[in-house]
Amino acid sequence: MDPKSLIDDLNDILLSEYYCFIEILGRGSFGIVIAAYSSNLDKIVAIKVTPYFEQEIESCLLQECSHPNIVKLHRVLKANNYIYLIMEKLIGQTLDVILRDRSLKEIEVQNIMQQVLNALVFLHRKGIIHRDLKPENIFICANNLVKLIDLGLGYQIVCRGIIGQQVGTPFYIAPEVIIGGEQTQAIDIFSLGIIYYQMMCNNKHPIWQDGVSKKDYYKLISQDFSIIYPYHLSEMAQDFIRNTICHNALDRMTAEQCLEHPWMLGEQSKSHPITNREIKLTYSFTQKFLIIIKALNIIKYMKDNCQEQMFYLKTQESDEINEILLNHHIPMTSRVQTETNINFNHHRVQNLKKSFALTKTTSHQDFTTLKNRQLNKYNATNRYQTQLDLHLSIPKVNSQKKIHVHLPSISPQQTKQSIFSFKQS
Repeated sequence: MDPKSLIDDLNDILLSEYYCFIEILGRGSFGIVIAAYSSNLDKIVAIKVTPYFEQEIESCLLQECSHPNIVKLHRVLKANNYIYLIMEKLIGQTLDVILRDRSLKEIEVQNIMQQVLNALVFLHRKGIIHRDLKPENIFICANNLVKLIDLGLGYQIVCRGIIGQQVGTPFYIAPEVIIGGEQTQAIDIFSLGIIYYQMMCNNKHPIWQDGVSKKDYYKLISQDFSIIYPYHLSEMAQDFIRNTICHNALDRMTAEQCLEHPWMLGEQSKSHPITNREIKLTYSFTQKFLIIIKALNIIKYMKDNCQEQMFYLKTQESDEINEILLNHHIPMTSRVQTETNINFNHHRVQNLKKSFALTKTTSHQDFTTLKNRQLNKYNATNRYQTQLDLHLSIPKVNSQKKIHVHLPSISPQQTKQSIFSFKQS
């Protein structure tokens, strides 16, 4: 594929435009990037030339992505089974070249991350996954403007993530891509976390080490893994890495949440949970804490409202009631009137008075006394009638004749019962 011939073939098809070949900007498995002068735009542009079937996705995605931090697409042309992406020519260096040359200051890292995240927020809101985020695809312009380039492996989610396609650069690829899981915007966040670690740690990879093969690396990230943090990383920098480079995609921050992270805002501590995992843990802890508080409030309420005096109402045969309510000099068989007050909480019973008088009106002693009275009455009447018969010389009444006396029937249960009546005081 001769770059000048490609430009000449394009000019043979076009009638109103003309492109003049200048130089080759880069080559790769995707195709070739050529610098050329556009007569129509009157400026130098970058032309990415690839076979049509390989670059159709990128052309479609770039036409939807007009953002300051994404390379600008001027036009898409098709000629002789090739697709020509006419894009703005960027002046500067890619991030991988900068990382090989020097270490970045934290303020420089923050500036790069801010602009990359702005681009990712734009893409992710449109349902577009970059899927090949790496230092080679982050361009730092001469005026420190950051641009995302190369959406050749991009994918636009329609209803859910894509499954089954293992694409991306090996040492920036997310675990779910390796294990065949659902690919969502979270795979870009994993790649971004690795790039962030490299910028903060002098181009060192957080997981891969020298001498580790790609197969062993895939095996390592396919399960839970740990990261060793250098001593110079602040607590919030470590937290940022921890919430981006993690095995479970659901535990990673979104692009919007990354922008709200304390490290991005220059803060030294986290004032609120950010990730879904942190929010879930905080909510679960809060729910359990609220249940404990409610339980303690109920216990306190019951304790405060159960200080009322308690009385046991017992019959006269109880020695306890005699010890508490009766004078010890009064005989046990004498009838007494027992009164006690039952207090109610006036806050809970507003329509009732504070106390009621509970008076015992009848008991087993009343029935016993009534029975004795009837017997005494009968005996007195019988004696009087016998004396009267003797005085009047009336024949004696046959002693064998039974005399029926009607006494009140008192059951054994009644002798143990007491009837109480309430009188409002």
